Amino acid sequence: MLLSVWRSIIINSWILFLYCYANNHFYKGYEVVRVLPKTNEHLQLIRHFEDNYGVDRWSEVLTINRDVKMSLPRKQAPKIKKLFKQHGIDVKILHNDLEKLIQKSDDISKQHKIRTKRLTVNIASSHLTGYLRYQEIVEFLKEQHRRSPPLRNFTSLFSIGSTHENRSIWTIRIGKPSARRNILIDCGIHAREFISPSTCLYMIDKLIGEVNNGRVSLLSVFNIYIIPLLNPDGYEYAQTERRMWRKNRALNGYYHNPDSKCIGVDLNRNFGYHWMENGASTNPCSETYAGPHQDSEPETRSLQRFIKQSSRHWDAYLTFHSYGQYWIYPWGFALHMPDDYIELNNKATIGSEALKRVNGTLYKIGSAANLLYESAGGSDDWAKGVGQIKYVYTVELRPSDDMNDEHAHFAFMLPETFIEPVGQETYVGVKGFLRSLITSRSQKSLSKNKY
Repeated sequence: MLLSVWRSIIINSWILFLYCYANNHFYKGYEVVRVLPKTNEHLQLIRHFEDNYGVDRWSEVLTINRDVKMSLPRKQAPKIKKLFKQHGIDVKILHNDLEKLIQKSDDISKQHKIRTKRLTVNIASSHLTGYLRYQEIVEFLKEQHRRSPPLRNFTSLFSIGSTHENRSIWTIRIGKPSARRNILIDCGIHAREFISPSTCLYMIDKLIGEVNNGRVSLLSVFNIYIIPLLNPDGYEYAQTERRMWRKNRALNGYYHNPDSKCIGVDLNRNFGYHWMENGASTNPCSETYAGPHQDSEPETRSLQRFIKQSSRHWDAYLTFHSYGQYWIYPWGFALHMPDDYIELNNKATIGSEALKRVNGTLYKIGSAANLLYESAGGSDDWAKGVGQIKYVYTVELRPSDDMNDEHAHFAFMLPETFIEPVGQETYVGVKGFLRSLITSRSQKSLSKNKY
């Protein structure tokens, strides 16, 4: 037993070394900056830099008089800063070496593991102390499935499809067989947002724990389907090669340009509902490349097929991202809102207030286009517009995008110390939201019975 523990520690240390070397080598000298666009011309200039200069915009918000955070490639940084200045945009350098910021997050995570003194080889607790790799997530799901009462059919584990690199997109169902209502949750559509899959894993663990402890009130009503990692190819690449990787791993030259060396499609711009109308790029090298055509990606089609071809009626769809601390609803493609936006807003308020009671974390609520900026091709808009799911939300997890927040500088690189507190508050928020759906239906039934 001791030998196997030490073997695992050595293997994990070697993986961590390779991860740090690969990521740090690539991002050495990248600058993280903040700019304040004051005109529509400034916004267009930022989009131009994203498409043509390799600028990676981190801020979800892109509006006039709102700070925008971005990273600048090492070789292009001087030219980009000069052009910003020429157009009257002040540039504030937040970090002059992205590599060091990644390393700082890693160092905090290592210290956290030492403090907690948990054995990371223990699959039951490893999801609380570290961002698991793809295969570790698969093993975690299998273990959770085994944990549930086998004779009562409270869980099922299956794949909804495969990726470009032939990884399965695993899904777990948790709920009483007699439950008639269905909730769909996904995480990890963007590769670098590690806190998202870890939050899904936290919720899976807690839900099955409640089953085993006989607390199944919500699971008597809802079957909850959770996809903890919708973009496993991109996630693995971010884990091992480039920490800030966002897209999937599609070979764009196959579709677009035989000479293109740029890889990957932004899956959250690829869904075929008002595709390419706003906030997306036709450039395969852009972080927001929407793909050669709508629904081009296997990950996109797998989720769509699961939503549309099943016989289930979906009560709600929640997709978890980071970062910013937003609980947002459609539409993203345009500033106008759905007819039921008041109800969507009310339910989001209930969930965010429940979340806040855990650690005091504040979330902003609103429609995606009005709160952030117009962007088409998202899974949330598709789920509402095509999938016809009533309650649809994108939840942007910690940290806040408020520059005054003490952890905002970590952005997508939130240290592993946050896995548990983010998981705790999000789980409570989701449960509060789900209870509100039960209350709403009960109230509607009572109202109908009056007449």
